Amino acid sequence: MVSTKDDYQKALLKLRDEKQFRNTQYLALLRAQYAAPAHTITATELARAVGYENYNAANLHYGTLGREVAKKLGYEPPKRSNGEPMWFWTLSTGNEVVTNPDGHYEFVMRAELAQALEAMRWVK
Repeated sequence: MVSTKDDYQKALLKLRDEKQFRNTQYLALLRAQYAAPAHTITATELARAVGYENYNAANLHYGTLGREVAKKLGYEPPKRSNGEPMWFWTLSTGNEVVTNPDGHYEFVMRAELAQALEAMRWVK
């Protein structure tokens, strides 16, 4: 577990209060993932949901959001083999066993993040 529901709430509210959600699709990304079956979504599906041209843009913005939340949580995510942090890990785990039809990696929202979004009424 990265953090608790309360930790996620505090982190997201700090980002909101610091106006880091302005002019971004961060909340739309979180809502799209939350709304997906089992809160599981690919970058391609995220891109479609928020109007990005392709999955690269979704990966970039999702990772950036993950980095910002990680800073607030004091969380250091696992690193790739090249040493780069996997910032998305702050928001989701990954589904290594691909079950979706397009064969893409699936982001599985952390339960504590989903609970925080529900408690804040940022999702329906």
